[in-house]
Amino acid sequence: MSMIMQNYELAQVYWIFAGGAIVIAGLVNLKEKLIYRNRLAEAAKSSVDPARPKHPALKAWATITAISREMFSAAPPAIFPKYPQLNIPPLGPMLLIAANIALLLSITFWKFDLNYNRAWEDIGMRAAWMTMAQLPLVFLMAGKRNIVGFISGSSYERLQWIHRWVARCLFITATIHMAYFMKSWDRSNYVKIKLETDIISRTGLGAWCVLLWIILSSFAPIRNVRYEFFVIQHVISYIGFITMVIIHSPARAHKWVWAPIALYFFDKLARYAYLLYNNLSIFHPKKTSTTASKLLTCKATFMALPDRATQITIKNPTFTWAPGQHVFLSCPTLLPLQSHPFTIASLPSDNECVFVVRAHRGGTHRLFRHAKTCLPPLDGKAVIIDGPYGRTRPLEQFDTVTLIAGSTGATFTTPLLRDLVRRARNGDPLVTTRVKLIWVVKNRSQIEWFLKELCEVFSTATNGNLDVEASIYVTCDDTLTKDHPLLGSEGSSVLDMMMERNSRGSGSSSTASDDEKKPRFDDSFVEDSSDPNSSPMCGGDTCCCTATIQDEDAILPSSLSAAGGVTCQCNKNNATTSNTSTNNNTTNNNITNEKGKRSSGTPTSASARSAIPAQVHLFTGRPAVKTLIKKELERAAGEAAVVACGPRGLVGLVRESVVALSDERAVCKGSGAMGVYLHTEAFGW
Repeated sequence: MSMIMQNYELAQVYWIFAGGAIVIAGLVNLKEKLIYRNRLAEAAKSSVDPARPKHPALKAWATITAISREMFSAAPPAIFPKYPQLNIPPLGPMLLIAANIALLLSITFWKFDLNYNRAWEDIGMRAAWMTMAQLPLVFLMAGKRNIVGFISGSSYERLQWIHRWVARCLFITATIHMAYFMKSWDRSNYVKIKLETDIISRTGLGAWCVLLWIILSSFAPIRNVRYEFFVIQHVISYIGFITMVIIHSPARAHKWVWAPIALYFFDKLARYAYLLYNNLSIFHPKKTSTTASKLLTCKATFMALPDRATQITIKNPTFTWAPGQHVFLSCPTLLPLQSHPFTIASLPSDNECVFVVRAHRGGTHRLFRHAKTCLPPLDGKAVIIDGPYGRTRPLEQFDTVTLIAGSTGATFTTPLLRDLVRRARNGDPLVTTRVKLIWVVKNRSQIEWFLKELCEVFSTATNGNLDVEASIYVTCDDTLTKDHPLLGSEGSSVLDMMMERNSRGSGSSSTASDDEKKPRFDDSFVEDSSDPNSSPMCGGDTCCCTATIQDEDAILPSSLSAAGGVTCQCNKNNATTSNTSTNNNTTNNNITNEKGKRSSGTPTSASARSAIPAQVHLFTGRPAVKTLIKKELERAAGEAAVVACGPRGLVGLVRESVVALSDERAVCKGSGAMGVYLHTEAFGW
């Protein structure tokens, strides 16, 4: 067998492994869909504990799933808490990347003696074929209308880190290809002459240099300096790279080039077909009365909300969506040539598409400035919608659901909560028996963003089929409430530099971004209009408590009178504390904060709670995330779900807690404890 034929077949061997991984992901997705349908069918028949596996095969699958989740989600403690990108990523992504690199290097050096200098050019040629073989995979993971995402049940943002890391692996093999050829030429001092006289060699070096630029510019700190510029130069760079690769490579290898080009155009055609259908009024003649122009169908109104947030509302949208999805929104008159990802904060049954966007630098600041000066609903603007995007497993198949949000992460969790309540109210098949919402905010005024939705949730009868509880924590702990400064208009995913933890999932996410995808904001835009002296909180509308409330059940409503109406003493010099005792029913739960100070974890006063439903518990301080999740898992009679969206510090804490609890409780390993599904969406892109 000739060397060329052998290299050609070895490139196909790589795709046997890559394609096999995609098929396995597809089979897992199919199995999850079958489990979902089976659980809802059991719930419709009023079976006992439909989320608990009963058949031996399902029990075995649950055990395998639990072990896999623990292993793949486990991550070492954060080395740099303030710089999440520099921390070591979860074990699962690291294993996947390490396996890909090991496979590439094994095939590249297979049957070669590295000390035999006459084999150096053969090694370089083998590395070239492995480089070409990876090109389709890079493009497969890049599109928004993603074939791999459709097969695996993942959204495009959860595959972005694979796109970047496959490209980096491609750079490794391209470097090996170039290095071994130059090493061979250097034996005869032939490098300079070869580059001067041979166009094939020059285009190869040029392609490598362009690829190097693509890799360097795709790291989060660089690409997020100006994301619009990054996108434009990224596309131009790849066009230049592909052109030089076509010139550099033999005709036999061109199929590895035309395949990614075809994938790219398929993604663009599918995306623009949806885009045109959703936005052109010619396709929606019955909605012409609500159009902002004769051309575009969607019209948006803007309303300013407390704490520099903007509510964007599109009446009678031309598309439907699932809770937790996001779209790319463009407003040509306000944000020309810009498209921003925003999470949809409403349900399709509302007959309106609502976004809650936190103002920061750039486009979202212009939207907020317009919202303050316009008069809704008269001052509407034509908008263009691209989407929706994002996927998560349907939550109605889990016995208990815990929703955890930090700041504007509530745009993701609130629709999920409302959808479960809607299903219970309408009598739709529903496995879920309990939902717990935990929302961490920095300012009390942020609660007003979703106060109407919370009131609706707790005023809606669910026929006793669904137990709903909510706790809101007001704290200035930046790891739970502070969004990272905007690094780009479209943001970036969560696993970069080392690897951004995802993410939208995150599975996810995801995912994730500022409510440009999953909201972020810059503290320089925080406006605290309240008077510290007029509010029972230590910082006025903002609570400076960073103490952890270890047991919120121990903080009773009667503590309001016991505390004399004072809700927050933790950062005052004359703070008074008292010991909590289960024997004497003392109502103040004293907690030691990170600095060793004692603090009182009492709920806010009745005046602060006047408009908040009685079922919503309002606290000042940090939530004990692991304790809260543990309580919900102990109540679960079947598989439970934990969904988190917020700053990376909060998402990382939730992930650590779920992994630790899964291990401690030995879920699905004979202990009787049921499995835990984790979905996270971190701020970032």
